[in-house]
Order: sequence, then C-alpha cells, then structure tokens
Amino acid sequence: MIDLDRLTALRADIGEDDFAEVVLLFVSEIEERLAALQADPASARADDFHFLRGSAANLGFTGMVAACHAAEAACLAGTPPDIAAVAQGFAAALAAVAPDLPGLAAA
Repeated sequence: MIDLDRLTALRADIGEDDFAEVVLLFVSEIEERLAALQADPASARADDFHFLRGSAANLGFTGMVAACHAAEAACLAGTPPDIAAVAQGFAAALAAVAPDLPGLAAA
C-alpha cells in the first residue's frame, strides 16, 4: 500500500523542514483532481490518471499508483475508468501515513 522507503527518500531529498509542506502540496493537488473527476466522471482522460499516478508515486502510495495505472489504461482503451478505486487507494494511503504526518489530519 505504501512504499515507506520512497517516502523516506523524499524526506531526505527535500529536507525535514520542507517535507510536510511538499507532502501537503501533493495531497492538495491529488484531492483537487480527484474531486473534479468525481464531480464529472465523463470528463476523465488518461492524462488525469497519469498526473495522479505521478503524484502518488512521488509519495510512495503504491496502491493508488496501481489504481491510477488501471484507470489510465481504461481511458486509453475507451472504457470507463474506476475513479472510486483511485479515490479508495488515496484514502487508504492517507490513513496509512497519517500517524507519521500529523499535518495531514488538519489539511
């Protein structure tokens, strides 16, 4: 579900002082894109899920990465993507990292 090594590497790369801010930025961008997709599922395009997959990968949200990959492939195949699976992957990832990132609860 979570690649803690990736999350630790991100923390090391950007530094402890900026880590929470960067994670909150990624989370905010993911939330915004997911909300738009949930509000208008017919507008979903492969590049939406490509964007989400990249953001999730940067945070080590492996379960969400897999759901985004499947949704992106569905769009490219002309079938409806499973937006709910992507949202569930995101929620599960947030729940898993929340104890290590107290600022997420306030976001």
